[in-house]
Amino acid sequence: MARKKTFFEELTKKEISKKEFSEVKGFLGIAELQPDQFTVVPELVPRGYESARKFMKHGPEVKPKRFYTLEQAIKNGRTPVQLREEAFQHLRGHNYCGYSFLPINRDARKRKVSLIECLEGARIFAYAHQSSSFIKIKPYADAKMVKREGAEVIIEVPSRRQREKRLQFKLINIPFIDSPEKYRISLNIGSDHSCGSKRFNIRYKYSDDKESSGIVNVCAHEIAGYHQLVQQTWEQDKNIVPLQMSQFAIPTQETVNYYLKWQNNVLVKDPSLASKDQLRKPNRAEKEIALWTLVETYGHDKTFFAKSSRDGNLQDYLWTPH
Repeated sequence: MARKKTFFEELTKKEISKKEFSEVKGFLGIAELQPDQFTVVPELVPRGYESARKFMKHGPEVKPKRFYTLEQAIKNGRTPVQLREEAFQHLRGHNYCGYSFLPINRDARKRKVSLIECLEGARIFAYAHQSSSFIKIKPYADAKMVKREGAEVIIEVPSRRQREKRLQFKLINIPFIDSPEKYRISLNIGSDHSCGSKRFNIRYKYSDDKESSGIVNVCAHEIAGYHQLVQQTWEQDKNIVPLQMSQFAIPTQETVNYYLKWQNNVLVKDPSLASKDQLRKPNRAEKEIALWTLVETYGHDKTFFAKSSRDGNLQDYLWTPH
């Protein structure tokens, strides 16, 4: 597999272990680690799951209020960010594998978004603006059906790995017009994208699962493309609807900093390892749980509601560990 581009690189276990060890108080103390320090934490994946991968597929999800008809959504009148705020503010713990929402009508497959993908989507978006790369957007929003079905958008994003070609895909059911149908359209968002993280993330429901095993995992490429769409439609057309109806949580700069610490300053003590030190880097599930711990402690607005007055522009976020 090709090496990651410098913008997306993270330190190896060996590089982290060469830093100065520092004990921290709880997982939130990790935010206070200095660049030349590292700490060791216990495994985070809760008991009852065979592996971290199983947890990410079958673990509890944060579920913003569900609507089953357009009429229900219109009557409620709250936008996706308001629904996320309500759900994020009333967490029951932090052992979550992501948040999800359900389409209305037609495609009934649940859409699932992990906080890690929200972070990585923001990173791809920032990379495209801070390097010689770019994200290309071509909306098809002039047809009469757009008001009822949403727009289709061809998107091209850079790869995170060296010498790999750019990725092109189509987003469908994108809310473009300020109409009552926007509530249904935003829940029906879809894509023909099929990168590795989506293609091999096969999930079959457990016998006691209430919702269907059919699921659409949203990935960082799609989120990065949607961020570019939001920016372009606002700057060129002063159209705020794609932002208003976005299903993707936008991290604050402090959340980015915390995420980078988990990538570059943390090792996990794993008794199952045969190595002498029994240390390894945090896996995906542990980083996801760590992010939900941050949300549980500080709430929605300080973690996944970006404000330009506090955080600057998403495209200018700092992604260098510090």
